Amino acid sequence: MKNFRGMIILAVCVCLCLGYYYYLSNRSGGSGKEPSEVQQLLGRDLEKSYPTTAREVIKFYNRITLCLYKKEYSEAELKALGQQARKLMDEELLAENPEDEYFHQLEIDVNAYAKEEKQIISTTLSSSNEVEYKEIDGKECAYVESSYFVKGKNSSERVGQMYVLRKDDRGRWKVLGYYRP
Repeated sequence: MKNFRGMIILAVCVCLCLGYYYYLSNRSGGSGKEPSEVQQLLGRDLEKSYPTTAREVIKFYNRITLCLYKKEYSEAELKALGQQARKLMDEELLAENPEDEYFHQLEIDVNAYAKEEKQIISTTLSSSNEVEYKEIDGKECAYVESSYFVKGKNSSERVGQMYVLRKDDRGRWKVLGYYRP
C-alpha cells in the first residue's frame, strides 16, 4: 500500500512538472504574438515619431518597400503601407504622383514582381558619412544611396537607387525624387 501511494505521488509530480514545462514553452511574452513587420510599420505615428535624418527616412522607406514586395498583407494594409510611404514624400513629389495614380502604379509594380517571381531580399544604405548635403534654391537637400538585392527565378541582381531629400518647413527630410546612379 505504501508503495502504491509513492507511485501516485510520483505520477502527480511528473504530471505537474510536465504541465509547468508545457506552460512555460507555450506562454506568450505578454499580450500575444509579436506584431508583424507590416503591423510595426503601420503602428508608427509619423506625426509624433518622424525619422530625424535623411538616412533614417530612407531606411524606414526601405522597410515599407520590403513589405510591399513580399505581398504578405491584406488589401487594406497595402493602402495603409502606401499611405505611410507617401508621408515620407515631399509636397512636390506628391503633386506629381496623385494618390489614385500612385496606388495604381504601385499595384502594377508589385504584381509585375510577383509574376516574374522576383523578390527584394534585402536593402543597404550608404553610411552616414557618405550622405551628401547640398543647398538647392535656398533649401537643404540630401542625397542618400540605397541598393536593393533582387532575386529572380533564374538570376539575381543588385539595383542601386539615389534618393534626393529636401527639408520641409518643419525641418523634416522628405523624399523629393530618386534616380538610378
